[in-house]
Amino acid sequence: MEVRNRVRLVLGLIAVLVVGILLPADHSGDEPTEVRIAASKPVVALRVMPLGASSTEGVGSPSTAGYRGPLYRMLQRDAINVDYVGSQRSGPSWLADKDNEGHSGWTLATLAPKIDGWVRAAKPDVVILHAGTNDLGQGVPGAVAARRLDDVLGKVLAAAPKAHVIVAGVWAPLPKARAARDKLAALTPVIVGKYRMQGYSVDFLDTSTLLAPGQFYDGLHPNTSGYVKIAAMFDGEIRQWLDTRAVA
Repeated sequence: MEVRNRVRLVLGLIAVLVVGILLPADHSGDEPTEVRIAASKPVVALRVMPLGASSTEGVGSPSTAGYRGPLYRMLQRDAINVDYVGSQRSGPSWLADKDNEGHSGWTLATLAPKIDGWVRAAKPDVVILHAGTNDLGQGVPGAVAARRLDDVLGKVLAAAPKAHVIVAGVWAPLPKARAARDKLAALTPVIVGKYRMQGYSVDFLDTSTLLAPGQFYDGLHPNTSGYVKIAAMFDGEIRQWLDTRAVA
C-alpha cells in the first residue's frame, strides 16, 4: 500500500509539471515585453546609369533592351542588387528595371547640354557611357569627336564626382569613317587618363575589335549575341571595381 501511494504521489507531481509546461503563464497584468530582433545589414542597390544613344536604348535587340537586359541578369546572378537610373524607360516586359539614358540618334554634342541635369537627378554610382558613333557617322573628324567626348565626360564627373564611369569605345565598324574611328579610339585613353590623374574613377574599355561580323544586327548595332558579349564585359568591369572598392 505504501509503495502504491508513493507511485500515485510521483504521478501527481509529474502531471503538475506537465501542465505547467504546456499552459502559458498568465502575464495579463505585466507590461508588454519589447522583442528586439537584430536587423540585417540594409541591402543598398547599386545605381547604374546606361548613358548613350541607340545602342544604349537597345536598337538591334529590343527583346533584351540591348546590353541592359543581359547585364541586369548577370549582376543579379553575381548577387549585386542593381538599380538602373535615367529619365527614359524602355525594354521588354520581362526586364524589371527599364530606366536608362539612351537617346537614339543623339551625338555627343546633343547629349552634352543635358548631362548635368540627368546625372544630378539620377545620382548614379556607376555610369556606362557609350557615345560618339553618331558623331563619326555624320562625318565629324575623330579629333573633334574626342573633344566632344572630353566635354561629356567632364560634365558627368562634375555632376557625380564619386561615381565610377565606364567609357566604352565605338564598337560599330563604320567602314566609311574608319580613320576618324581609329583617331577617336587612340585619343580616348588619353582623355580618360587625364581624369584618372585628377583622382576620378574612370576606365576605358576598347571595344573596337570586341564583336565579330556575325554579331551585328545591321552593321551598326549589335544583335542579341553581340549585346550579351558587351554585357559580360561591363559585368566584369563593375565586379572588378566593386572588389577594388571593398579592399580599399
